Amino acid sequence: MEISYKVILPTLVWLAFVLLILFFCVLYRWAKQRKGAALAIGLFIQMFLPDPKVQQTIEFVAESKEQTGDKQSDKRLRDNDM
Repeated sequence: MEISYKVILPTLVWLAFVLLILFFCVLYRWAKQRKGAALAIGLFIQMFLPDPKVQQTIEFVAESKEQTGDKQSDKRLRDNDM
């Protein structure tokens, strides 16, 4: 009896989905144990799946650095006055 594509295709899709979930579970366990392989794989995946809000992230980081720089310069001025 021949198995049709109506059975094989959904089975393969579900199998791929389950394997992907298992892969991410393994990565999660490795990350909790602070293994270097988890970091390397995560960085590699991040290269191909960039942040969709990259512009907002860049602006947030720039503002944070600016505010931190202002606070440090204010602290230096107060320290020099004493």
